[in-house]
Amino acid sequence: MTAEKPEMLFNDSELIVFNKPAGLLSIRDPRHPRERTVLDAAGELLKGGKVFPVHRLDKETSGILIAAKTPAAQKKMSGIIQDRRIRKIYLALVKGEVKRNNKIDLPILRTPSGKVSIDKTGKPSLTVYRIRQRFHGFTMLEVEPKTGRTHQIRAHLARVGHPVLNDRVYGNRRTLVIERAGEEPFASKRLMLHCGDVLFTYWKTKKTLHLQAPLPASFNEVIEQLPGAPQAGAPPDSTR
Repeated sequence: MTAEKPEMLFNDSELIVFNKPAGLLSIRDPRHPRERTVLDAAGELLKGGKVFPVHRLDKETSGILIAAKTPAAQKKMSGIIQDRRIRKIYLALVKGEVKRNNKIDLPILRTPSGKVSIDKTGKPSLTVYRIRQRFHGFTMLEVEPKTGRTHQIRAHLARVGHPVLNDRVYGNRRTLVIERAGEEPFASKRLMLHCGDVLFTYWKTKKTLHLQAPLPASFNEVIEQLPGAPQAGAPPDSTR
C-alpha cells in the first residue's frame, strides 16, 4: 500500500497535528532508517523546524497524530497522555456481528518480538466499545482505550472473537475479499482502524481541544462495498 500524504488538522505555537494515513510511520523505525515518517512531513511543512513526538500510531493505523513544537510542549503533552487525561476514540471495522456495547478488561503483556499477548502477568488494560453501525457479517465499532498499551485495541478485539479486519498480526493473514454479483470481487489489505477523535484540556487555552480526523478514502471505499451497507444519506444503525 502506498501511503497517502498526511493532512494537517491543527497548527499553533505549541502543537502540530496530522491525520496520519495508513502505511506511513509515525516516527523513525531503526529497522527502516530511510522510510518516510509523519515527523518528516511536519519538518518539511515548518521548513526545517524541529518537532518532538509525544505518542505514536501503528504504521497501518490512520488518524490523529500529535507532535510538539518545543521540548516544553512535548513534556506537557506527554504528561497529559501518561496521566490519562486524554480521550482517544477510534473507529474499528471488525469481523462478525457484535451483539451489544461492552468492555474488555484483560491484562496485556508485551513480548520481546514487539507483539503483545493477553496474559495474567501483563499490565491492566481496559477497552470500551460501542456499536456504531452493523453490516452483514461485520460491525463498525467506536472504540475507546482507557489505557494506552501497545496494540491494545487490536489484541483485545481479537481475543473476544472480533478482530479488526486485515489485522495480520492478531487476526488472520487472509486479505479481505468481498464478492459482488456480476462484478469482480473487491479486495483490500488496509487495516480497518482509524483514530478519529482526540479530546483533552489544552494548557494554552484551559479549554477542551477536540481534534477530529475524517475517515480516509481507503477506509470509506471498504465500507461502501460491505454486504448490507446503507444507501448514501441513510442514518447509521447506532446504539450510542
